[in-house]
Amino acid sequence: MSSRFKPSHRLNLLLVPDDPERELDEAALESGLAALRASGHLERDRPGPRVDALVVGGFALLRVDRPLEPTLYGNRQGGFYARCADCGASLAVEVGAALKRWRAGQGRGLSCPSCSSEQDLASLDYAPVAAPGRFALELRDVGSTELAELPELRAALGGGYVVVGSRG
Repeated sequence: MSSRFKPSHRLNLLLVPDDPERELDEAALESGLAALRASGHLERDRPGPRVDALVVGGFALLRVDRPLEPTLYGNRQGGFYARCADCGASLAVEVGAALKRWRAGQGRGLSCPSCSSEQDLASLDYAPVAAPGRFALELRDVGSTELAELPELRAALGGGYVVVGSRG
């Protein structure tokens, strides 16, 4: 078995815009990151002297994930549940099909086979947390999941975001 498929002890936090259609705004990203550097949370793309005020226990590296196509950010180990927000039915098959349609430019919608309600990839009940998006900020090898709600992060991401834990 290849080592790339083994679960890792390293925990990463992915900050995914809460609007899955939000595109990366380079100017907003640079402005937000510059503010994090000025406040001492970052030094370039590494932890700064005030890192614990951003994430308790610090992190090793901040990077921007820019996939070529829309993606569903998750735990990167598989084994997550996607359930209908209305009736709780499992939507694993429907999520895969909806993701393919979204990548083809046909929207993020899907229909629950159990209750026929129309759903959106972003509104499903994922366990553990997952979020569809076009980009994310990634804090690699974090010391904890205790992430501060800083306005600089909102600025860098162009608005609100969802925090997704990832191993790998």
